[in-house]
Amino acid sequence: MKIGLIRHFKVNCPRSFLMTSKEFKEWETSYNESRIIKNKVELYDIKWDKCYASTLNRAIVTAEDIFKGEITKIPIIRETIIDPIFNSNIKLPYWFWATSARIAWFFNHSSQEENKKISKQKALEFLDIVEKKAKEESSQNILIVTHGFFMISLQKELKKRGFLGKMIYAPKNGLLYLYERQ
Repeated sequence: MKIGLIRHFKVNCPRSFLMTSKEFKEWETSYNESRIIKNKVELYDIKWDKCYASTLNRAIVTAEDIFKGEITKIPIIRETIIDPIFNSNIKLPYWFWATSARIAWFFNHSSQEENKKISKQKALEFLDIVEKKAKEESSQNILIVTHGFFMISLQKELKKRGFLGKMIYAPKNGLLYLYERQ
């Protein structure tokens, strides 16, 4: 069985260097609603039997561009939500807000709506669905269009299930990452 993970196409959503916590959340909302910049995706001449996509528009548009068939849209593979670790009217660099939120996520900090434990559970639940459907439908090659940070949780769970493939901690947009289990 082969599973192809693809991070959605690049999002056209510029951001300010400095922002308040409120502006950071507003930027995140804007990012979720912005247009994407398409690119050609190398699918290695694999005949993909099924495609799953996050319910965020950038993932759906990416999936529709690369997969010619029915796409199963599933909300549990949406990007991991990040929240500022505190409210502040002081403008701080974007990287501060993003990095501190990811660290808070990792340590299951109460500032985060979704933490590491929840992301792991979503990945487990989703892969259970994928494997059950693959067995029922005799699908061998599954394409999954999702989001960069959530892909890390998916990759870890694929490895635990015996899939071989390279661990990627900063997935590029519109690039196929292949995992295979004999």
